[in-house]
Amino acid sequence: MSLYAITTEIGSIIDAMLDGGVEGTEASLALDEHLSGLDAALEDKAESYAIVIKELEVRAAARRDEATRIRDLAAADEALAERLKRRLKEAMETTGRLKLDTPKFRLSVAGNGGKQPLNITVPAEDLPEALRVVRLEPNKDAIRAALEAGASVPGCELAPRGTSLRIR
Repeated sequence: MSLYAITTEIGSIIDAMLDGGVEGTEASLALDEHLSGLDAALEDKAESYAIVIKELEVRAAARRDEATRIRDLAAADEALAERLKRRLKEAMETTGRLKLDTPKFRLSVAGNGGKQPLNITVPAEDLPEALRVVRLEPNKDAIRAALEAGASVPGCELAPRGTSLRIR
């Protein structure tokens, strides 16, 4: 029986009991027995769900660790490629050979395009206002503190915390 079916049937039985749809001792006992059977089915289903959830969490952690390992290997390869590229460029510049044709590659040292690099050596506050960008962001900690203290902040409200399933 599916979790949905168990939940729906338990809900229907509870609604019937609350609406007084069960009359007589025999009917009430049969309903109680059926409800306890559904309760046991729910516990079994919940345990099965918990097993699958735990297995998925373990597998996700292993995959996350493997992804981190692969990402670290890729970063090491990229760093080594950059070092080798820098050394080759320096060698070509030192020897004055800014173009090389090999059987597989055509290498050249050329100037970079795009916007010219900019070095700023002063703090942003020391620049004229016309040359600064001001970004306004809400101070979430201050807003939360004001709302918790009972103040009204237009357009802001404390959202409910919600609930979570804990499996131990």
